[in-house]
Amino acid sequence: MPRNSTSNQVRLGLFVVVGVGCLLVVLYLLGSQQNLFQRSLPVQADFRNVSGLLKGNNVRLGGITVGTVKDITIINDTTVRVQLNLNQDVRAFVRRNAVASIGTDGLVGNTIINLTARPGAAPAVQAGDVLPTSEQASIDAMLATLDISNKNLVGITTGLRAVTDKLNDSKALWQLLSDEQLPADVRRSAQNAAAATAQLNAAATDVRQLTAGVRRGQGPLGYLLTDDTFADQIGHAARQLAGTSDTLAATLNGLQRQLERGGGPVQTLLTDTTAARQLRQTMRNTAQSTAKLNESMTALQSNFLLRGYFRRQARQQAHEAACAAARAKADSLKQVYPMR
Repeated sequence: MPRNSTSNQVRLGLFVVVGVGCLLVVLYLLGSQQNLFQRSLPVQADFRNVSGLLKGNNVRLGGITVGTVKDITIINDTTVRVQLNLNQDVRAFVRRNAVASIGTDGLVGNTIINLTARPGAAPAVQAGDVLPTSEQASIDAMLATLDISNKNLVGITTGLRAVTDKLNDSKALWQLLSDEQLPADVRRSAQNAAAATAQLNAAATDVRQLTAGVRRGQGPLGYLLTDDTFADQIGHAARQLAGTSDTLAATLNGLQRQLERGGGPVQTLLTDTTAARQLRQTMRNTAQSTAKLNESMTALQSNFLLRGYFRRQARQQAHEAACAAARAKADSLKQVYPMR
């Protein structure tokens, strides 16, 4: 009996020692997880909303845990200050320009603080520094946006269904789609459009060539637009025409003054009936004399004594007309193809 009692006491003592040792190990691990047994670097970060963030949550830099959340304090109605405890061994990697933001550990994990390093040189963080922050979209905001998107999607789907029903009920559309002649008509229209385009291109090419010829002074139009001599002749003719117009205007003015004064030959011709009858009789006599002269000339041409003379005159006139036509043709060719 004493032996069994001693053995049980030894076993109980060993169990107690092992249990206390396990408890100490667990407490050490938990304390190490919360940075309770090592020196830490306290820093701060101000947020507008820390939804889901609790004391003891992790602080990560580049996905690696570098500290924990020590305390959360409300500063005012728009600012919440979060106290962070960073490990001393990561002090050299956390700069004062590091941006703190609230995220989640995985898709539905705990809320954590993420530190993101900015490019550029900056001193290492010191105890009590306030890190800049960046507000991330919250789950509630994303759910609200998703709800709006779902409502819009429902509206779009309803509209598409209405359009589909109208298309299905449209006999004209299905008749158009089932028309076997439609592709041939469309193809023929495309060919006609291509032919019209080719004709337009050809016309544009012709116009471009004509314009180039005009600029070089080729062709009648180029000659008219570029020949300085022709321009001078046109100017001279215009001046002569202007002088003739002035002379004619002066003559008409003189006749008008004579008519207004009631004298002169014009007034006599317009008002004297006797002179008018004599003028008409003179015109009739002249016409009769001309007719008789034509009859006499016709009779003379039929006379065998003068027939050779009139034939030579006719041949000479025909020769002169042919020479004049040849000279006119040569002049026109010179204008179209001027000598270089």
